[in-house]
Amino acid sequence: MTHSRSSSNSLRLALGLLLLHCLFLTDQRATAETLQLTTFQVDVTPPAGERVGIGFIPRYKILEHPTLAKGIILQQDDTTCVLCAIDYCGLCNDSYDLLRRTLAQAAGTSTDYVALQSLHQHTAPVLDSTSARLLYENEPQHLARIIDFEQQLARKLASAVQQSLNNTQTITHIATSRARVERVASSRRLQQPDGSIRTRLSSTTDPQLRAAPEGHIDPELRTVGFFKQNEPVAHLHFYATHPQSFYGNGRISWDVPGIAREKLQQQTGVFQVYLTACGGNIAMGKYNDGTPEARTQLSNRLYSALQNSVKSLKKQPVQKLSWQTADLRFPGRSQPAFSDEVNQKILQNQQATFSQKIKAAMILAWNVRDASQPVQASCLSIGPVRMIQLPGETFVEYQLFAQNKNPDLFVAVAAYSECGMWYIGPDQIYQDRGGYEQTWSFGGPIETQLKQLLTRFLKE
Repeated sequence: MTHSRSSSNSLRLALGLLLLHCLFLTDQRATAETLQLTTFQVDVTPPAGERVGIGFIPRYKILEHPTLAKGIILQQDDTTCVLCAIDYCGLCNDSYDLLRRTLAQAAGTSTDYVALQSLHQHTAPVLDSTSARLLYENEPQHLARIIDFEQQLARKLASAVQQSLNNTQTITHIATSRARVERVASSRRLQQPDGSIRTRLSSTTDPQLRAAPEGHIDPELRTVGFFKQNEPVAHLHFYATHPQSFYGNGRISWDVPGIAREKLQQQTGVFQVYLTACGGNIAMGKYNDGTPEARTQLSNRLYSALQNSVKSLKKQPVQKLSWQTADLRFPGRSQPAFSDEVNQKILQNQQATFSQKIKAAMILAWNVRDASQPVQASCLSIGPVRMIQLPGETFVEYQLFAQNKNPDLFVAVAAYSECGMWYIGPDQIYQDRGGYEQTWSFGGPIETQLKQLLTRFLKE
Protein backbone atom coordinates (compact mmCIF):
# COMPACT_ATOMS: atom_id res chain seq x y z
CA MET A 1 0.00 0.00 0.00
CA THR A 2 2.82 2.39 0.89
CA HIS A 3 4.64 1.39 -2.29
CA SER A 4 1.53 2.10 -4.40
CA ARG A 5 1.01 5.53 -2.80
CA SER A 6 4.68 6.35 -3.43
CA SER A 7 4.38 5.28 -7.07
CA SER A 8 1.25 7.38 -7.47
CA ASN A 9 2.98 10.43 -6.00
CA SER A 10 5.96 9.91 -8.25
CA LEU A 11 3.68 9.66 -11.27
CA ARG A 12 1.88 12.87 -10.34
CA LEU A 13 5.23 14.62 -9.83
CA ALA A 14 6.48 13.42 -13.22
CA LEU A 15 3.30 14.53 -14.93
CA GLY A 16 3.53 17.89 -13.21
CA LEU A 17 7.12 18.36 -14.33
CA LEU A 18 6.17 17.31 -17.85
CA LEU A 19 3.32 19.82 -17.87
CA LEU A 20 5.60 22.60 -16.66
CA HIS A 21 8.14 21.67 -19.33
CA CYS A 22 5.44 21.80 -22.03
CA LEU A 23 4.22 25.15 -20.76
CA PHE A 24 7.79 26.45 -20.78
CA LEU A 25 8.28 25.27 -24.38
CA THR A 26 4.94 26.77 -25.40
CA ASP A 27 5.84 30.07 -23.78
CA GLN A 28 9.21 30.07 -25.50
CA ARG A 29 7.57 29.28 -28.84
CA ALA A 30 5.02 32.07 -28.37
CA THR A 31 7.74 34.47 -27.45
CA ALA A 32 9.74 33.49 -30.51
CA GLU A 33 6.68 34.16 -32.68
CA THR A 34 5.77 37.41 -30.97
CA LEU A 35 7.74 39.85 -33.10
CA GLN A 36 10.53 39.57 -35.63
CA LEU A 37 12.61 42.57 -36.71
CA THR A 38 15.27 43.22 -39.29
CA THR A 39 17.03 46.43 -40.30
CA PHE A 40 18.20 47.74 -43.65
CA GLN A 41 20.33 50.65 -44.83
CA VAL A 42 21.04 51.95 -48.34
CA ASP A 43 23.34 54.69 -49.64
CA VAL A 44 21.03 56.87 -51.77
CA THR A 45 23.49 59.67 -52.51
CA PRO A 46 22.79 61.39 -55.84
CA PRO A 47 25.78 61.43 -58.20
CA ALA A 48 27.86 64.59 -58.14
CA GLY A 49 27.49 66.73 -61.23
CA GLU A 50 24.11 65.26 -62.14
CA ARG A 51 20.78 67.08 -62.07
CA VAL A 52 18.48 64.73 -60.16
CA GLY A 53 15.11 65.38 -58.60
CA ILE A 54 12.86 68.31 -59.38
CA GLY A 55 15.72 70.84 -59.43
CA PHE A 56 15.72 72.98 -56.28
CA ILE A 57 19.46 72.30 -56.24
CA PRO A 58 20.56 72.53 -59.92
CA ARG A 59 23.58 70.25 -59.54
CA TYR A 60 25.23 68.51 -56.59
CA LYS A 61 28.89 69.52 -56.52
CA ILE A 62 30.23 68.59 -53.08
CA LEU A 63 29.73 65.32 -51.19
CA GLU A 64 29.94 66.09 -47.48
CA HIS A 65 27.89 63.18 -46.16
CA PRO A 66 26.28 60.26 -48.01
CA THR A 67 22.51 60.35 -47.80
CA LEU A 68 20.96 57.16 -46.44
CA ALA A 69 17.68 55.29 -46.43
CA LYS A 70 17.35 53.51 -43.08
CA GLY A 71 14.50 51.32 -41.99
CA ILE A 72 13.11 48.40 -40.05
CA ILE A 73 10.80 45.55 -41.03
CA LEU A 74 8.49 44.09 -38.38
CA GLN A 75 6.77 40.71 -38.73
CA GLN A 76 4.16 39.21 -36.44
CA ASP A 77 1.80 36.41 -37.42
CA ASP A 78 0.59 37.33 -40.93
CA THR A 79 1.48 41.02 -40.64
CA THR A 80 4.61 42.51 -42.20
CA CYS A 81 5.17 46.25 -41.98
CA VAL A 82 7.99 48.52 -43.09
CA LEU A 83 9.12 51.85 -41.61
CA CYS A 84 11.72 53.70 -43.67
CA ALA A 85 13.28 57.16 -43.28
CA ILE A 86 15.32 58.65 -46.11
CA ASP A 87 17.77 61.58 -46.08
CA TYR A 88 15.93 63.49 -48.81
CA CYS A 89 14.16 66.82 -48.84
CA GLY A 90 10.91 65.30 -50.06
CA LEU A 91 9.19 62.45 -51.90
CA CYS A 92 6.15 63.41 -53.97
CA ASN A 93 3.49 61.93 -56.23
CA ASP A 94 4.72 59.18 -58.61
CA SER A 95 8.19 59.12 -57.03
CA TYR A 96 6.76 58.50 -53.58
CA ASP A 97 4.47 55.79 -54.97
CA LEU A 98 7.35 54.08 -56.77
CA LEU A 99 9.56 53.81 -53.69
CA ARG A 100 6.73 52.84 -51.37
CA ARG A 101 5.57 50.15 -53.80
CA THR A 102 9.16 48.92 -54.13
CA LEU A 103 9.55 48.54 -50.36
CA ALA A 104 6.26 46.66 -50.12
CA GLN A 105 7.05 44.22 -52.92
CA ALA A 106 10.55 43.52 -51.59
CA ALA A 107 9.24 42.86 -48.08
CA GLY A 108 6.34 40.74 -49.33
CA THR A 109 3.61 42.99 -48.02
CA SER A 110 1.06 45.57 -49.18
CA THR A 111 1.78 49.28 -49.68
CA ASP A 112 -0.81 49.88 -46.95
CA TYR A 113 1.78 48.46 -44.53
CA VAL A 114 4.66 50.71 -45.63
CA ALA A 115 5.47 54.03 -43.96
CA LEU A 116 8.04 55.94 -46.01
CA GLN A 117 9.19 59.29 -44.64
CA SER A 118 11.78 61.83 -45.79
CA LEU A 119 13.76 63.82 -43.22
CA HIS A 120 13.50 67.04 -45.26
CA GLN A 121 17.15 68.13 -45.30
CA HIS A 122 17.51 70.92 -47.87
CA THR A 123 20.94 69.55 -48.78
CA ALA A 124 19.31 66.61 -50.59
CA PRO A 125 16.92 66.25 -53.52
CA VAL A 126 13.16 66.41 -53.81
CA LEU A 127 12.02 63.48 -55.95
CA ASP A 128 8.86 64.27 -57.90
CA SER A 129 8.81 62.66 -61.33
CA THR A 130 5.20 63.77 -61.89
CA SER A 131 6.22 67.42 -61.66
CA ALA A 132 9.47 66.74 -63.53
CA ARG A 133 7.52 65.50 -66.56
CA LEU A 134 5.74 68.85 -66.72
CA LEU A 135 8.82 70.94 -65.99
CA TYR A 136 11.24 69.19 -68.35
CA GLU A 137 8.95 68.09 -71.18
CA ASN A 138 11.21 69.97 -73.61
CA GLU A 139 14.37 68.39 -72.16
CA PRO A 140 13.80 64.67 -72.81
CA GLN A 141 17.38 63.61 -72.10
CA HIS A 142 17.42 65.35 -68.74
CA LEU A 143 14.01 63.92 -67.86
CA ALA A 144 15.22 60.44 -68.82
CA ARG A 145 18.17 60.77 -66.39
CA ILE A 146 15.80 61.78 -63.58
CA ILE A 147 13.59 58.75 -64.21
CA ASP A 148 16.61 56.45 -64.54
CA PHE A 149 18.03 57.66 -61.22
CA GLU A 150 14.75 56.88 -59.45
CA GLN A 151 14.60 53.41 -61.03
CA GLN A 152 18.15 52.69 -59.88
CA LEU A 153 17.26 53.92 -56.40
CA ALA A 154 14.23 51.62 -56.31
CA ARG A 155 16.37 48.63 -57.28
CA LYS A 156 18.89 49.42 -54.52
CA LEU A 157 16.12 49.66 -51.94
CA ALA A 158 14.58 46.38 -53.08
CA SER A 159 17.91 44.57 -52.90
CA ALA A 160 18.66 45.85 -49.39
CA VAL A 161 15.23 44.89 -48.09
CA GLN A 162 15.37 41.39 -49.59
CA GLN A 163 18.83 40.76 -48.14
CA SER A 164 17.74 42.00 -44.71
CA LEU A 165 14.99 39.39 -44.50
CA ASN A 166 17.70 36.77 -43.98
CA ASN A 167 18.77 38.46 -40.74
CA THR A 168 15.63 38.77 -38.65
CA GLN A 169 15.87 38.83 -34.87
CA THR A 170 13.31 37.99 -32.23
CA ILE A 171 12.15 41.05 -30.32
CA THR A 172 11.03 40.36 -26.76
CA HIS A 173 10.67 43.90 -25.42
CA ILE A 174 9.74 47.36 -26.64
CA ALA A 175 10.98 50.45 -24.80
CA THR A 176 10.07 54.13 -24.75
CA SER A 177 11.57 57.35 -23.46
CA ARG A 178 11.50 61.12 -23.80
CA ALA A 179 14.31 63.68 -23.52
CA ARG A 180 14.35 67.45 -23.71
CA VAL A 181 16.28 69.00 -26.59
CA GLU A 182 17.93 72.23 -25.51
CA ARG A 183 18.36 75.24 -27.82
CA VAL A 184 17.63 73.66 -31.20
CA ALA A 185 14.01 74.23 -32.26
CA SER A 186 12.10 77.50 -32.52
CA SER A 187 8.87 78.64 -34.08
CA ARG A 188 9.02 79.96 -37.66
CA ARG A 189 5.80 81.97 -37.37
CA LEU A 190 6.14 84.76 -34.80
CA GLN A 191 2.89 86.53 -34.03
CA GLN A 192 3.29 90.28 -33.77
CA PRO A 193 1.34 92.68 -31.50
CA ASP A 194 -0.93 93.65 -34.41
CA GLY A 195 -1.78 89.98 -35.03
CA SER A 196 0.34 89.62 -38.16
CA ILE A 197 2.96 86.90 -38.65
CA ARG A 198 6.69 87.51 -38.98
CA THR A 199 8.80 84.67 -40.36
CA ARG A 200 11.98 83.31 -38.71
CA LEU A 201 13.48 80.72 -41.04
CA SER A 202 16.12 78.01 -40.54
CA SER A 203 18.92 80.49 -40.01
CA THR A 204 19.10 84.21 -39.36
CA THR A 205 21.52 86.89 -38.22
CA ASP A 206 18.72 89.34 -37.43
CA PRO A 207 19.18 90.21 -33.73
CA GLN A 208 15.46 90.81 -33.20
CA LEU A 209 14.53 87.41 -34.60
CA ARG A 210 17.27 85.71 -32.59
CA ALA A 211 16.08 87.44 -29.42
CA ALA A 212 12.41 86.54 -29.91
CA PRO A 213 11.09 83.64 -27.76
CA GLU A 214 11.28 80.03 -28.96
CA GLY A 215 7.54 80.16 -29.48
CA HIS A 216 5.16 77.22 -29.77
CA ILE A 217 7.29 74.05 -30.15
CA ASP A 218 7.54 70.52 -28.79
CA PRO A 219 10.83 70.60 -26.86
CA GLU A 220 11.00 66.83 -26.38
CA LEU A 221 12.50 64.09 -28.50
CA ARG A 222 10.79 60.69 -28.26
CA THR A 223 12.47 57.31 -28.70
CA VAL A 224 11.10 53.82 -29.30
CA GLY A 225 13.55 50.98 -28.73
CA PHE A 226 13.37 47.32 -29.74
CA PHE A 227 15.16 44.76 -27.57
CA LYS A 228 16.09 41.09 -27.71
CA GLN A 229 15.97 40.43 -23.98
CA ASN A 230 18.51 42.97 -22.66
CA GLU A 231 20.19 43.59 -26.02
CA PRO A 232 19.07 46.70 -27.94
CA VAL A 233 18.47 45.96 -31.62
CA ALA A 234 17.16 49.28 -33.00
CA HIS A 235 16.17 52.76 -31.83
CA LEU A 236 13.69 55.06 -33.58
CA HIS A 237 13.83 58.76 -32.69
CA PHE A 238 11.17 61.41 -33.39
CA TYR A 239 11.78 65.16 -33.13
CA ALA A 240 9.95 68.15 -34.59
CA THR A 241 12.00 70.73 -36.43
CA HIS A 242 13.15 71.56 -39.93
CA PRO A 243 16.49 69.71 -39.93
CA GLN A 244 18.78 71.96 -41.95
CA SER A 245 21.46 74.38 -40.78
CA PHE A 246 22.80 75.94 -44.00
CA TYR A 247 22.28 74.99 -47.63
CA GLY A 248 22.16 76.26 -51.20
CA ASN A 249 25.82 75.72 -52.13
CA GLY A 250 25.48 72.40 -53.97
CA ARG A 251 26.50 70.25 -50.98
CA ILE A 252 25.09 66.79 -50.38
CA SER A 253 24.69 66.32 -46.63
CA TRP A 254 22.59 64.52 -44.04
CA ASP A 255 22.95 67.68 -41.95
CA VAL A 256 22.15 68.03 -38.23
CA PRO A 257 19.99 64.92 -37.69
CA GLY A 258 22.30 62.68 -39.71
CA ILE A 259 25.39 63.91 -37.86
CA ALA A 260 23.79 63.19 -34.47
CA ARG A 261 22.19 59.90 -35.59
CA GLU A 262 25.34 58.37 -37.06
CA LYS A 263 27.48 59.50 -34.14
CA LEU A 264 25.15 57.66 -31.76
CA GLN A 265 25.13 54.55 -33.95
CA GLN A 266 28.94 54.54 -34.04
CA GLN A 267 29.12 55.02 -30.29
CA THR A 268 26.57 52.37 -29.32
CA GLY A 269 26.70 49.89 -32.17
CA VAL A 270 22.88 49.96 -32.21
CA PHE A 271 20.95 50.68 -35.42
CA GLN A 272 19.55 54.23 -35.26
CA VAL A 273 16.68 55.69 -37.28
CA TYR A 274 15.75 59.38 -37.03
CA LEU A 275 12.38 60.66 -38.19
CA THR A 276 11.41 64.30 -38.55
CA ALA A 277 8.19 64.85 -36.64
CA CYS A 278 5.64 67.61 -37.25
CA GLY A 279 8.15 70.37 -37.90
CA GLY A 280 6.33 72.23 -40.67
CA ASN A 281 6.29 75.48 -38.68
CA ILE A 282 9.44 74.79 -36.62
CA ALA A 283 13.06 75.55 -37.54
CA MET A 284 16.44 76.29 -35.92
CA GLY A 285 16.51 80.02 -36.66
CA LYS A 286 16.70 81.29 -33.09
CA TYR A 287 19.89 79.29 -32.49
CA ASN A 288 21.37 79.19 -35.98
CA ASP A 289 23.26 81.93 -37.83
CA GLY A 290 24.00 79.65 -40.79
CA THR A 291 27.66 79.00 -39.98
CA PRO A 292 29.42 75.62 -39.73
CA GLU A 293 30.15 76.43 -36.09
CA ALA A 294 26.43 76.80 -35.38
CA ARG A 295 25.74 73.47 -37.08
CA THR A 296 28.30 71.77 -34.84
CA GLN A 297 26.60 73.19 -31.76
CA LEU A 298 23.12 72.19 -32.97
CA SER A 299 24.30 68.67 -33.81
CA ASN A 300 25.93 68.27 -30.40
CA ARG A 301 22.76 69.39 -28.61
CA LEU A 302 20.62 66.97 -30.59
CA TYR A 303 23.16 64.20 -29.99
CA SER A 304 23.06 64.90 -26.26
CA ALA A 305 19.27 64.54 -26.27
CA LEU A 306 19.52 61.27 -28.22
CA GLN A 307 22.00 59.95 -25.66
CA ASN A 308 19.81 60.97 -22.74
CA SER A 309 16.75 59.41 -24.33
CA VAL A 310 18.48 56.09 -24.98
CA LYS A 311 19.79 55.99 -21.41
CA SER A 312 16.30 56.41 -19.97
CA LEU A 313 14.49 53.80 -22.07
CA LYS A 314 11.94 51.77 -20.08
CA LYS A 315 11.22 48.27 -21.37
CA GLN A 316 8.05 46.22 -21.39
CA PRO A 317 7.25 42.87 -23.00
CA VAL A 318 6.14 43.02 -26.62
CA GLN A 319 2.41 42.78 -27.14
CA LYS A 320 0.15 42.34 -30.14
CA LEU A 321 1.08 44.48 -33.16
CA SER A 322 -1.61 46.24 -35.14
CA TRP A 323 -1.49 48.59 -38.11
CA GLN A 324 -4.14 51.11 -39.06
CA THR A 325 -4.45 53.27 -42.15
CA ALA A 326 -6.76 56.14 -42.97
CA ASP A 327 -7.29 58.30 -46.03
CA LEU A 328 -7.03 62.08 -46.14
CA ARG A 329 -8.81 64.04 -48.84
CA PHE A 330 -7.80 67.67 -49.27
CA PRO A 331 -10.20 70.35 -50.46
CA GLY A 332 -8.80 72.35 -53.35
CA ARG A 333 -7.42 75.85 -52.99
CA SER A 334 -9.89 78.30 -54.50
CA GLN A 335 -7.40 81.13 -55.04
CA PRO A 336 -6.34 81.73 -58.68
CA ALA A 337 -2.67 81.17 -57.78
CA PHE A 338 -3.45 77.46 -57.32
CA SER A 339 -5.51 76.96 -60.46
CA ASP A 340 -4.46 74.83 -63.43
CA GLU A 341 -4.95 77.73 -65.84
CA VAL A 342 -2.65 80.14 -64.00
CA ASN A 343 0.10 77.57 -63.46
CA GLN A 344 0.04 76.27 -67.02
CA LYS A 345 0.61 79.86 -68.17
CA ILE A 346 3.59 80.15 -65.81
CA LEU A 347 5.16 77.02 -67.30
CA GLN A 348 4.78 78.46 -70.79
CA ASN A 349 5.99 81.93 -69.86
CA GLN A 350 9.55 82.55 -71.06
CA GLN A 351 9.91 85.38 -68.54
CA ALA A 352 9.00 83.29 -65.48
CA THR A 353 11.87 82.34 -63.17
CA PHE A 354 12.89 78.72 -62.74
CA SER A 355 11.66 78.80 -59.12
CA GLN A 356 8.26 79.99 -60.30
CA LYS A 357 8.14 77.18 -62.85
CA ILE A 358 9.05 74.53 -60.26
CA LYS A 359 6.21 75.66 -58.04
CA ALA A 360 3.78 75.80 -60.96
CA ALA A 361 4.67 72.24 -62.00
CA MET A 362 4.25 70.98 -58.44
CA ILE A 363 0.85 72.65 -58.05
CA LEU A 364 -0.33 71.10 -61.31
CA ALA A 365 0.97 67.68 -60.30
CA TRP A 366 -0.75 67.91 -56.91
CA ASN A 367 -4.04 69.00 -58.46
CA VAL A 368 -4.03 65.85 -60.60
CA ARG A 369 -3.11 63.58 -57.68
CA ASP A 370 -5.59 65.13 -55.27
CA ALA A 371 -8.40 64.65 -57.78
CA SER A 372 -7.52 61.01 -58.44
CA GLN A 373 -6.62 59.44 -55.08
CA PRO A 374 -6.51 60.20 -51.35
CA VAL A 375 -3.33 60.44 -49.29
CA GLN A 376 -2.77 57.82 -46.65
CA ALA A 377 -1.75 58.16 -43.00
CA SER A 378 -0.90 55.18 -40.80
CA CYS A 379 -0.42 54.14 -37.19
CA LEU A 380 1.64 51.25 -35.81
CA SER A 381 0.46 50.08 -32.38
CA ILE A 382 2.32 47.74 -30.03
CA GLY A 383 0.63 47.67 -26.64
CA PRO A 384 0.44 51.26 -25.38
CA VAL A 385 2.93 52.52 -28.00
CA ARG A 386 1.63 54.41 -31.03
CA MET A 387 3.86 55.43 -33.93
CA ILE A 388 1.89 57.65 -36.31
CA GLN A 389 3.02 58.49 -39.85
CA LEU A 390 1.57 61.63 -41.50
CA PRO A 391 2.03 63.24 -44.92
CA GLY A 392 3.43 66.63 -45.77
CA GLU A 393 5.02 69.34 -43.69
CA THR A 394 2.55 68.97 -40.85
CA PHE A 395 2.47 71.68 -38.20
CA VAL A 396 3.51 70.89 -34.62
CA GLU A 397 -0.03 71.61 -33.38
CA TYR A 398 -1.14 68.22 -34.73
CA GLN A 399 1.68 66.41 -32.95
CA LEU A 400 0.83 68.08 -29.64
CA PHE A 401 -2.85 67.29 -30.18
CA ALA A 402 -2.03 63.60 -30.68
CA GLN A 403 0.29 63.41 -27.68
CA ASN A 404 -2.27 65.02 -25.39
CA LYS A 405 -5.22 62.97 -26.65
CA ASN A 406 -4.67 59.90 -24.49
CA PRO A 407 -2.20 60.24 -21.59
CA ASP A 408 -2.09 56.44 -21.13
CA LEU A 409 -0.43 56.01 -24.52
CA PHE A 410 3.11 56.76 -25.67
CA VAL A 411 2.64 58.66 -28.91
CA ALA A 412 5.42 59.41 -31.42
CA VAL A 413 4.57 61.16 -34.68
CA ALA A 414 6.53 61.30 -37.94
CA ALA A 415 5.64 63.64 -40.79
CA TYR A 416 6.94 64.07 -44.37
CA SER A 417 5.64 60.92 -46.04
CA GLU A 418 3.85 61.90 -49.28
CA CYS A 419 4.83 65.57 -49.68
CA GLY A 420 2.93 66.49 -52.83
CA MET A 421 0.72 68.93 -50.90
CA TRP A 422 3.61 70.32 -48.81
CA TYR A 423 2.44 72.30 -45.75
CA ILE A 424 -0.46 71.08 -43.61
CA GLY A 425 -1.32 73.68 -41.00
CA PRO A 426 -4.33 74.51 -38.87
CA ASP A 427 -7.18 76.17 -40.71
CA GLN A 428 -6.17 79.53 -39.24
CA ILE A 429 -3.12 79.85 -41.53
CA TYR A 430 -5.37 80.54 -44.52
CA GLN A 431 -6.52 83.75 -42.83
CA ASP A 432 -3.16 84.83 -41.39
CA ARG A 433 -1.54 88.09 -42.41
CA GLY A 434 2.06 87.30 -43.16
CA GLY A 435 3.84 84.00 -42.88
CA TYR A 436 5.14 81.78 -45.65
CA GLU A 437 3.75 78.30 -45.27
CA GLN A 438 0.24 78.96 -46.56
CA THR A 439 1.70 80.00 -49.91
CA TRP A 440 3.09 76.43 -50.26
CA SER A 441 -0.01 74.70 -48.89
CA PHE A 442 -1.41 73.16 -52.08
CA GLY A 443 -4.33 71.56 -50.22
CA GLY A 444 -7.08 73.46 -48.47
CA PRO A 445 -8.19 73.43 -44.81
CA ILE A 446 -8.12 69.94 -43.30
CA GLU A 447 -7.89 70.48 -39.54
CA THR A 448 -11.16 68.79 -38.54
CA GLN A 449 -10.54 65.77 -40.75
CA LEU A 450 -6.96 65.30 -39.55
CA LYS A 451 -7.89 65.58 -35.88
CA GLN A 452 -10.66 63.03 -36.35
CA LEU A 453 -8.14 60.69 -37.97
CA LEU A 454 -5.71 61.11 -35.07
CA THR A 455 -8.49 60.54 -32.54
CA ARG A 456 -9.39 57.28 -34.29
CA PHE A 457 -5.76 56.13 -34.25
CA LEU A 458 -5.47 56.83 -30.52
CA LYS A 459 -8.43 54.88 -29.26
CA GLU A 460 -7.32 52.01 -27.03
